[in-house]
Amino acid sequence: MNDRLIDGWPLPEARQILEDAGFNTQVYNAKEDLLRDIRPSLLMLWGGVAFVLLIGCVNIANLMLARSQVRRTELAMRLALGAQRGRVARQVLTENVLIGVLGGVLGAGVGVLGLALLNALGLSDLPRGSQVGLDAGVLLFTLGVALGAGVLFGLIPVVHLVRNDLSSVFRTEGRTGTASRRAVTLRSGLVTAQVALAFVMLIGAGLMFVSFRSAVAVDPGFRPEGVFTAMVSLPESRYADAESRRQFTDELLSQLRVIPGVEAASMTSQLPFSGNNSSSVILPEGYVTQPGESLLSPFQTWVGDEYFETLGIELVEGRTFHLSDGPDAANAIVIDEWLARRYWPDTSPVGKRMVWGAVPGSDDVDEEDLFTVVGVVETVKQNDLTAPDEEHVGAYYFTYRQRPVGFMTVVARTGVEAASVTPRVRQVLAGIDPELPLFGTRTMEERIDESLASLRVPLILLSVFAGIALFLAMVGIYGALAYTITQRTREFGIRLAMGSGPGSIFAMVLRQGARVIGVGLLVGGTGAYASVRLMQSLLFGVESTDPAVMGGVAVLLAAVGMLAAVIPARRATRVDPIRALAG
Repeated sequence: MNDRLIDGWPLPEARQILEDAGFNTQVYNAKEDLLRDIRPSLLMLWGGVAFVLLIGCVNIANLMLARSQVRRTELAMRLALGAQRGRVARQVLTENVLIGVLGGVLGAGVGVLGLALLNALGLSDLPRGSQVGLDAGVLLFTLGVALGAGVLFGLIPVVHLVRNDLSSVFRTEGRTGTASRRAVTLRSGLVTAQVALAFVMLIGAGLMFVSFRSAVAVDPGFRPEGVFTAMVSLPESRYADAESRRQFTDELLSQLRVIPGVEAASMTSQLPFSGNNSSSVILPEGYVTQPGESLLSPFQTWVGDEYFETLGIELVEGRTFHLSDGPDAANAIVIDEWLARRYWPDTSPVGKRMVWGAVPGSDDVDEEDLFTVVGVVETVKQNDLTAPDEEHVGAYYFTYRQRPVGFMTVVARTGVEAASVTPRVRQVLAGIDPELPLFGTRTMEERIDESLASLRVPLILLSVFAGIALFLAMVGIYGALAYTITQRTREFGIRLAMGSGPGSIFAMVLRQGARVIGVGLLVGGTGAYASVRLMQSLLFGVESTDPAVMGGVAVLLAAVGMLAAVIPARRATRVDPIRALAG
């Protein structure tokens, strides 16, 4: 098919030009094409869900392990009195499955609220985001995970119940009242794993936050504050010729400019961050492409007079369009800095002519295809604040008065709340043509904000996951140390009775917590260095191994972990030696 199209192009060098331009046809699976841009974000969020689930499971495992240690005497006593192991095991499993199901139901309720919040924050701006919801499949998956977790972690006390020798349980309890060294080591290892996983999650959230902040700080090339935008489409049945479209636009702009609060108004065929893009090849007059050089296809836009002033696009050289640039005047064009540097790196482009509308490489160029460059303006970000500068291919602007268009976006800079002028703009439009609707009303800031949805939604979700991970890590550290203190009450009583001060006990417990946190940070740092490198394609303005982010997250997690350790450490200092020794 491509060969037939190329052979039908009225230019002898057509094949060479297209080959130099890298022309080719790529075929994609529809599903792959839909997910291609958001696949990294989805994988990252899946990873976040998996990490939170894993941290929660580790926390439950630790709690179940502690619970099995607390209940081991009770269970051993029941077995010694004749209870069957299978019946006791079923009871323990039933209790844990019930807890798991209740947790799943509660999680589904939280999911409903969370989905409503995400919709309010721009989930629908993502591909097929409006179709995301809680259906039967999601609820069944949630129930399955809850049941699986209940059964899995209910097996922990069951295993202890089956494997333990009853006489050893009574001897250990009677002699020391403390858990075995193996159990203590296992619980410390689980808490260390929680800290490590939370560290990875927090680093991911920190990197996304810095990336989002860097994107927001990018200069779009214009001033979006206080700019109102709305779209108007002229039907060909009533605006069939250029003069009728020109008269309509002239009248619309003249009336918009007298609305109270409007400082400047204009129109454009292609507004930045609107998703409405148009591009076409344009070349300087007499330009000869070099072998292997690709033809550029910059963004092309039709604008009204005062457009650059209204949007706040800086004039670099020459002038912008005037009302005198009408149908009887010489064809005028304004180009951006990028295009000026591309074709005139060492000289001014003002006054030079460009060829547009003719077949590239053709020697037969009509006068109507030649446009004189009257000005150069600042380069503008068209759709994505995070797009690399090297991906920009230039932009050029025509005046609507020479080539009127039927579809336009009205732009107005206001000294009041931009959205508040919408009713007055509708009145003006209705006064000119009552049958024309005004649609797509947005402020320019809203349009830019919508373009950041692909960064903002993952950031919010990852931050929520990281917050949950941090909370679970705190709970894990607190629970492990609190249980340790319960088990070591007699030891602390003896130490206090032998002359140790509360300060030394406090420091001892804190050191235990610090060891767990330190090892967790070390393991988590190693894991984070390997895993967050996969996020690089999602980041902007920050490296995946940014030392400031890693250091800040480490300090935060260490501070929060030590805060969780302070409470049980203070409790350890209040142990009554007499009661501890008597018990």
